[in-house]
Amino acid sequence: MLYYIDALSLHDSGMTVVKDDHSQPAFILNGRHGLTNDSFNLHTISGQELGEIRQKTMGVSPRYDLFLAGQKAGSVKKMLGVWHEFVFVSDLNWLIFGNLLANEYHIYHGVKTVTTIAAVGAATSTTFKIDIADPRNVHAGLLVAAVLDRWRFVHLANPLTRGSLAYGTTV
Repeated sequence: MLYYIDALSLHDSGMTVVKDDHSQPAFILNGRHGLTNDSFNLHTISGQELGEIRQKTMGVSPRYDLFLAGQKAGSVKKMLGVWHEFVFVSDLNWLIFGNLLANEYHIYHGVKTVTTIAAVGAATSTTFKIDIADPRNVHAGLLVAAVLDRWRFVHLANPLTRGSLAYGTTV
């Protein structure tokens, strides 16, 4: 099952419509991040809440709690890596390998692929294609994708990772 998230819209306005592979609205994703207890919420088009991912700690490696149908389904924690990003979702036993610069992530449960996430479209890479094999993992996969994108925006905000340190300076 393919889904598309407009990450820039989610980042700028706090809401986006998740579309399916036929460009039809499938879900509404809203929320914000940055402070403890901020969250992203996933709703049906009619407004019924399906799940939530809530920020529990701040810092370099914040932790998020994942809730599906009102029940805690796991915790998401970023682990530091040398060349790639590593994220672990406890209770679901998902291991996420990713590359912030390429905007590509692969989610595994053991050796089985659960989800792949990749930037598509324009050069700005603000639309993400999420390929979820099992329909039972759709809600969790979309909420985790919102958190992965959060780390990408933090990375882009760092002037040391953008290249030239001389942006907008005059001598």
